[in-house]
Order: sequence, then C-alpha cells, then structure tokens
Amino acid sequence: MQVKNELRKKYKEIRKNVENRNEKNTLINDFLCNSDCFKNCDTVLFYAALSDEVNLDFSIKYAIDNNKKVALPVCIDNNGKMQYYYIDSLNDIEIASFGVREPDVNKCKEVDDFSKSICIVPAIAYDKFGYRLGYGKGYYDRFLSAYHGICIGVQYDELVCEKLFIDKYDVPVDYIITQNGVFSTKLGGKNG
Repeated sequence: MQVKNELRKKYKEIRKNVENRNEKNTLINDFLCNSDCFKNCDTVLFYAALSDEVNLDFSIKYAIDNNKKVALPVCIDNNGKMQYYYIDSLNDIEIASFGVREPDVNKCKEVDDFSKSICIVPAIAYDKFGYRLGYGKGYYDRFLSAYHGICIGVQYDELVCEKLFIDKYDVPVDYIITQNGVFSTKLGGKNG
C-alpha cells in the first residue's frame, strides 16, 4: 500500500503540471468519439472529470447528441459501492461530496442493463498493460470485476508508464486512449 501511495503522489504531481491540457483533451475526445468501440456501443459509462483529469464533457455531449445512452457513476457508500445513472444532459449533474460531479439520483434513472456498453475509466496513471493507479478506494476495481463490457482508460501520455505495482484486486482496461492515439493493452501498449 505504501508503494501505491508514493506512486499516487508522484503521478498526481505530474498530472497537475501537464502542459497544453486543453489541446490534449481535444485530441483524446476525438480519438474516443471516433473509436470503433464508441461507434458500436449503445451506452457509454463515462465519468465526470475532476479539475486535472482528462475532461470528457465534449464526448458526453457528443454521445447524447448521437442518441447514445450516457451514464455517470455515483458513489453509494464508503465501502467502494458505485452505481451508474443515466443522464440526458450535463444539467443532470450536481456537485456531490469531495467536489465530485455526479448525476442527481432524485431525477436520473439507475442503469440496470450494461449490455452493448463501454466503460470509460479514470485513473491517476496507467501502465501499458491497462492496469490503473486509482485513488485507493476500490470503487472502480469492484465495479470492473463484475462488468463484462469493454473498458477504456483515458489519460495523458505523460501518465502512462511501462509497469505499475499491481495487486490481486486490480482489473486492467482493454484500451488506453491518449493524445497520441488508441492503444490495445493486450499488445502491451502497441497500437491496436
């Protein structure tokens, strides 16, 4: 656990200092919206970015405008339980605990069918095999362990490393999208 905490500190500092963030966000959103996974799914499980994460608001709007179902996660408890709720626009989002943007559960419907969906997964950093360094609460690892769709990590290239320290609960993503393209993690980060 100490190793992961040290890595979190290191990569958060790198992320805080990413240059040309808006340009990189635009490229990442373009690669995501033009990916086959995105084009072929019916539902996209997004996240609402924190201030220094890859901002996906463009992709969220694009998906809604192209008649895809869009959902965002809500952290249900402190034990790592997370549920997704459909949104019809970014106006369905409110600021929840820790400044995280989440769907308003009083007006949004809970997702109960994950077929033909893809999941966009945030992280502090990724390695080339799709393992992520998360925030340490286990929300995504718990969700992804039961999720059977395609998982896509989005991250600035500066935050994709050769290999991270992993443990038995870590679940890799299938693809990583950076400002430089879409990469299959099955191929160790080579273009897929």
